[in-house]
Amino acid sequence: MDKENKLPLWDELPTFEIYLDQLLDLANNYVYPITGEHLTRTMMHNYTKAEVIVRPQNKRYLKIHLAGAIVVSLLKSVFSLDTIKNGFQIEMEQDSAQEAYDRFVNMFNQVSKTSDSEYSGSENPNSQAAMIQYQAILSVTYHLRAIATMRKILLQTLTTPISDVKKQKNTSSESFQN
Repeated sequence: MDKENKLPLWDELPTFEIYLDQLLDLANNYVYPITGEHLTRTMMHNYTKAEVIVRPQNKRYLKIHLAGAIVVSLLKSVFSLDTIKNGFQIEMEQDSAQEAYDRFVNMFNQVSKTSDSEYSGSENPNSQAAMIQYQAILSVTYHLRAIATMRKILLQTLTTPISDVKKQKNTSSESFQN
């Protein structure tokens, strides 16, 4: 990713309601330089229909929709929509949309700044083939780790009594506020 292309934080997103065409323009301005792919009306309709992104009110979109569109656009090449939806649900149980989005953006922007010179394989790091392999391996391993972590969290959620989940949530909220 070009070092100049960085994702906006929550507070940098528009604070007013926008229409779908405006959302697509904004999201594509952020995501297209990174992915080389455009977000389309059909994609957005599919994301809301599948309840990956919450439905807009009266065809008006808010920050949460734009933030969701940006994140889904980046994750969809690696994860299924169901996996993304499950990940969003886990995030929303833990934090607000703003906290989850800003954490994602900060991590994404930080990792995107990482230089390919960190490659330390036995192959010549200047070899294009070795760099492609290295980046592909990183993608696969990070994908597998994320899926394993999500499964672990979902399994814990399914096997933890509701009263324990509420206690954990209250405890984590209190420690976050302190």
